[in-house]
Order: sequence, then structure tokens, then C-alpha cells
Amino acid sequence: MALGRFYSEVYDLRPWYHDFARLGLQTRFAARREDQLKLLLVPLRRRFDRAYVEKGERFSLRQFIRPSPPPHSENQLRKEAHIVAFIQRCLQDIGTHGASSPVVRCADLFCADGYYTCVLARMSGAVTVTGVDLDGAEIRRAQTAARVLGIQPVQFAQADVWEFVRAAQEQAQAFDLVLCTGGLYHLTDPRGFLRLLRGMGGRFLVVQSVVTLESADPAYFVSPAPGWRHGSRFTHAGLGRWLEEAGWRILEASADELSGNARQCDRGSSYYRCVAAEP
Repeated sequence: MALGRFYSEVYDLRPWYHDFARLGLQTRFAARREDQLKLLLVPLRRRFDRAYVEKGERFSLRQFIRPSPPPHSENQLRKEAHIVAFIQRCLQDIGTHGASSPVVRCADLFCADGYYTCVLARMSGAVTVTGVDLDGAEIRRAQTAARVLGIQPVQFAQADVWEFVRAAQEQAQAFDLVLCTGGLYHLTDPRGFLRLLRGMGGRFLVVQSVVTLESADPAYFVSPAPGWRHGSRFTHAGLGRWLEEAGWRILEASADELSGNARQCDRGSSYYRCVAAEP
């Protein structure tokens, strides 16, 4: 895969969580000693900043000792094959059954650096996408990527996803498609979030989450996640059950392993494409 076009302002925002080469933008750069030294600050920030959510797939002591492509690079292609296909089929269904307005409205929750926000906007010129993430540094990356790539119409909000969803409910905002890819396992109450999300008025939902491979029991749930001070772990079957309980009808489901992750509790990956069930 080609690296994509180089921009110095993109380089200055490294490290990037996603590889944007698919969109024609270089976001993978050779590690420098100053980048590796940043890894030493992660334990301190984790200890003293209660709001900090570590993206463990990007940062690890192993990366400092023996620099190599981050595990997420290996995982991204595997995830993307499922997520992009589900997005395409949702857009096809929306086109068949009609959108809630002339423009298809989409939300990308836990958007991180805005990769899937940009992918979705590129896939259809008739969509408007709002990317939401709590991390201000990720939002700056997302805004930069969208701007240098000339991707419109997209906007990004630095906000807690719970607050964003509640505000959308209060303002009676309806979305034709909601992406929830990569964030559920960072929550202590993912089941409650899926219930809240159903009340936002979204028609179609695409979900991806890390799940444990240590158990297949739908009732399995631990919080915080093993080795973390936040988040949770659950199973593929449990996630499917929560979606149905929350009022989503599952159209498609798949699962695979994230070979870049070493621990069994981090290695599973679940994918669901859903539509709002009739009341």
C-alpha cells in the first residue's frame, strides 16, 4: 500500500492511531527517539490524570525497547474489512428505503483520529458526518486529516459520548447511521450505553468492539478490564444479546481475532450491523 501524500502538519501530530494511506494521506512515520521517550510518560499520566484513556494498542513498553509498527497497524486491515462492508450495506439500505432528510445524517462515536468519519464521507457524497471523541488531541488529528484531504461535509466534536447522545435526544436529532467502532470496551457500562444509544433515534448502527476470547459465556462481564483502571471485557455473544435487549435488530454479525494483540482478553473482535427494531 502506498504511503500517501506527506504533510508536515500531519507529521507534527504523530503518533496516529490509524493508517490513512487508503485515503491518500501518510500517517505512518519511522519512530524517532523523542517519540519513543513519550512512552515513558504514559504510566505517569495514567496514574495522575483520571480522565486519561490509554489506547494500549498504540503505546507499550515493547515499542520503546524494540521499535516496530504498532499492533494496531496489523489489526486495522482485519477490522476494516468488516466495518467498511457493513457501512456500505447500510448506505445501500438507506438509499433503498429513504433517508430521514435529503442528506444522510451520520454520527461516528469514539471517532479517535476520524479515520472512519473520513472513510464514510468519501464513500457517499450525500452524507454529513459528525465525529465525536473525548480526546482533544485526537480531534485535532481528525480535523487536520479531513481538511488536508478536502473531505466534506464532516465536523468533529470534543465531547463525552454519553453527553453527546443525551443532547441529541433532547434536541430530537435523528441519525440515519451511527458508527460505534472501537469504544465500547473502554466503558464501564457498555450495556447501558447501547440502551441510551437506541433512544437517540438512529436507524442503522454499526458496532465493533474488542471482546475476550477467555470465555464464550453471554453472561461473562468484568470491569475494570484486566490490567486496566477503566473499561470492561465481555463476549461476542454477550454483546449481541445486549444489542437485542436495547431494541436493535441484528442484520449481520461476524467475529475474528486481532493478531496484533497478545492477551486473550484483548484478542477477540466483534462486528454487528443493526437496524432499529420496530416498537
